[in-house]
Amino acid sequence: MINTERRRHPRVKLRDPLRGAVGAARVYVLDASIGGMRVAHQGTLPAPGEYCRVELPTDMGTIKIDCQIMRTVPQPPPLTQTTKPIFHSGLAVVAAADRQSAERLKTVFQSLPSDPLNEH
Repeated sequence: MINTERRRHPRVKLRDPLRGAVGAARVYVLDASIGGMRVAHQGTLPAPGEYCRVELPTDMGTIKIDCQIMRTVPQPPPLTQTTKPIFHSGLAVVAAADRQSAERLKTVFQSLPSDPLNEH
């Protein structure tokens, strides 16, 4: 069997999505690693290849992460479509915006309740 995994860091699926924002767009982190994350969102994010800043409020303070949008995929609409379409975007972490964010990022993702991400 050929390994088609492209990620350099193992990802974990968050039991409870972590709420954050990219500009005015609200996002929910669904799975993450130190190198990237998958977010669900309704608002518009930059196009694939462009960069954005993700802000994640935590009890320790806001984590600010600069990311590159790798892909955005529309999700199938629910049976009763009463809201805007939902998208999932894959983001590659470029860098924490500051030293405090880097420390908080390590601490938060190490302590989050998670499930191993199985994509098979």
